[in-house]
Amino acid sequence: MVDEHSTQGFNLQPQEIDRLEQESGEKNLRGRTGGAVTLALGIAKIFDGIPGLRGLMKYWYHFAIMFEALFILTTIDTGTRVARFLLGEFGGRIHRKLEEPNWHPGAIITTAIVVAAWAAFIWSGSISTIWPMFGIANQLLAAVALCVGTTVIINSGKARYSWVTIVPLSFVATTTLVAGWESITDIFWPLSQKPETAVQGYIDTFLTATIMIAAIVILLDSIRRWFGIGKRPESIMELAEAGLPG
Repeated sequence: MVDEHSTQGFNLQPQEIDRLEQESGEKNLRGRTGGAVTLALGIAKIFDGIPGLRGLMKYWYHFAIMFEALFILTTIDTGTRVARFLLGEFGGRIHRKLEEPNWHPGAIITTAIVVAAWAAFIWSGSISTIWPMFGIANQLLAAVALCVGTTVIINSGKARYSWVTIVPLSFVATTTLVAGWESITDIFWPLSQKPETAVQGYIDTFLTATIMIAAIVILLDSIRRWFGIGKRPESIMELAEAGLPG
């Protein structure tokens, strides 16, 4: 008896994977989980489909793989540096020399603490542990950048052009905050209710909530500055002259 939901009527045999292996120079594309190879192949096919760039599938594939690796490495490097500076500034309340970024003992100690922290965090879980947080933090950083850009436009007296940054800011902030909330309620908090993943769940929940709260504070403060709420009367008049309601 043939199940109606089986392969009847559908050709589920691989159609392009052998050709893609040959064109990309990758020996085995089967079972490659994680998404990196799939993304690289997609990027390579897009470039290979552009007139004048065809026939370079192998080059585009390895270019995309290199791009992904550099993106991940530079992100980790930048995050480690920023975390080291923040830890040093915070530790300066205890030992003032830690505030000096050029003080080698302090730089080594704070860097070692940050590296040990994220290494232990990854070691205790998998890529799925931090990937949702990475996406949320990355997009909220974009929202913060758009807040800064909007503020610069308004302060430059060109408020009529502020919609250029406010429109994408509204989309990015809304979708990312909703995704962050759903990640906490659907992924991270349920993990905290299981004994074997409780620590991981609490850490994910706390860090994601902290990132979201910080982004909301920046967004609200930016809006307050855009509309001159709490400013001196002369500042409000300047804002009104720029084209925004005071």
